[in-house]
Amino acid sequence: MIKKIIGGALLAFGLIVGAHAQSTSSLRINEVLTNNVSNYMDPFGNRGAWIEIYNNSAATVQMAGCYITNEKNNPKKYMISKGDLRTQIGPRQVVLLWADALPHHGTFHTNFELNPDKENYIALYDASGKNLIDEITVPVLDPDQSFGAPQDGSRDLKVLPHPTPEASNFVINNNPKVENFAEHDPDGVGMALTAMSVVFLALIALYVVFRIIGKISVRLSTRRAMKAQGISGKVKDAQVENEIPGAVLAAIAMALNEHQGGDHDYEDTVLTIHRVARNYSPWSSKIYGLRETPHLKK
Repeated sequence: MIKKIIGGALLAFGLIVGAHAQSTSSLRINEVLTNNVSNYMDPFGNRGAWIEIYNNSAATVQMAGCYITNEKNNPKKYMISKGDLRTQIGPRQVVLLWADALPHHGTFHTNFELNPDKENYIALYDASGKNLIDEITVPVLDPDQSFGAPQDGSRDLKVLPHPTPEASNFVINNNPKVENFAEHDPDGVGMALTAMSVVFLALIALYVVFRIIGKISVRLSTRRAMKAQGISGKVKDAQVENEIPGAVLAAIAMALNEHQGGDHDYEDTVLTIHRVARNYSPWSSKIYGLRETPHLKK
């Protein structure tokens, strides 16, 4: 019972958070340009004042049915039309409204204009026309200057010398780490050494990895072979022969040969040599590579 109550509470909390994230309360008047001389043009080729609306939430917000106005006493001056899919603003995205008094040009063209020669009041209301979402007062601006948030969604608005319609207001054009590296290594020597070190370390790591894999493979193969032949014992015992030095094996072989009655020196400091009837060196003879000695046909 307790688990069901906790689960229901978590579900309700998620729904409340999701509903709040998707509400129009997260919309912000992000940037405004009132004196458009050589700035952005609308799809009809006209340069007019524009208002940028920003979605400050992590969910898509539907702004259709909301009102935007430039008069404090007339909150329902222009309603953003319903039925246009472009009125859905994605997370951290913007929509541009043209304040050109040309509403017949489409959903995003308001029925009022902004005056470039004086302050302009702009407010955004929800679909009821009673709840204020956001409002700003735009000062008199120079040509092609905008007034808005230095960083998208911020409440601290100021004059922006470089308008960014339908784009982020703050763009990082440099990389401090790269600039710092270039300052301390102008000739690129450090970069070259770093790159070569990375390559060599990678090769060494690969060598070590393949060496370990090889040893493991040999050990597993030996273990499988011993198991197939019914040999018991550890793999280490089977590898003892490979670990004995060659000189030791030679000494053991000579001792066994003498023990079995082989030729040996009968006196100290005297080397016994038996001549062989062959006039050639047998170790390089080709006949020892044959399976059967050739027979001469008569």
